[in-house]
Amino acid sequence: MPELPVWGMVLTPFTPELSVDHASLAAHVRSLLEQGVHGVVALAVIAEPGALTRDERAAVLDTVLDSARGRPVVATVMALDDERHRDELRTLIRPRADRLAAVMLPIHSPDPALVAQRLQAAHDECGLPVWVQDYPGPTGVSIAYDDLVDALRAAPAVVAVKCEAPPTFRRIHGLARALPHLQLLSGLGGANLVEDLVAGASAVACGISRPSDLVAATRAWTSGGMPAALPEVARFSARVGVETQPGTSIAIRKEHWRRAGTIACAAVRAPQLPYPGFLSGLSDALVT
Repeated sequence: MPELPVWGMVLTPFTPELSVDHASLAAHVRSLLEQGVHGVVALAVIAEPGALTRDERAAVLDTVLDSARGRPVVATVMALDDERHRDELRTLIRPRADRLAAVMLPIHSPDPALVAQRLQAAHDECGLPVWVQDYPGPTGVSIAYDDLVDALRAAPAVVAVKCEAPPTFRRIHGLARALPHLQLLSGLGGANLVEDLVAGASAVACGISRPSDLVAATRAWTSGGMPAALPEVARFSARVGVETQPGTSIAIRKEHWRRAGTIACAAVRAPQLPYPGFLSGLSDALVT
């Protein structure tokens, strides 16, 4: 069985004054790669893209590309409205297309025709393969399974789907049968890793603070299947549970990266909630 690629989700470190900390960002990308990820995904939900200015998003992407040193980078355009979506494709993605592996877009409508049109148009605009993020949590946009399949069939530029609409394993199982050519990524911090792999996931998106754990778990799956992967996941399940709580997940992950010595500050911008200090003792136990 070939090794499953693990993609590191890149956060955006800030200084205590809430400016972008590019030195910490570069160290974060290097740490992701050193811990065994195949490539990185920039400007996705964990990066707080909605809290960044247009110029900051461009600067963040440039730092990620420079720090990746030739490893694959997928850039995300999280904008749901048409005007900003098109602007970011023109000004953020197209000028850097020769350095990018793909562009990732969220599901922006429950209408499969509109979704397919946007996905294919993005490819036409920048010439890149397209990843789809099916994650209604941060966007508020859900699409029915059959409509998702119709949209993906009508958009041949799509090569991968980051499957985070619960129950993730049901959607992965269906997509693996209906569209076997697609790379299906298990996400949500690894909380559903084993069931997603059983369902047919062929890659993993890793946003947790110790990517080497997910890399080890996927390698265990490759070498020994479910019996080997389950104990690996059990080793870090408590940390995943803490790091994936909606509202505080980004701040908690940042704090854990800070405690690991990778970034200098765990600050987040609104609307994210700051790190809850009363969890400090728990973080001490989880990070060591």
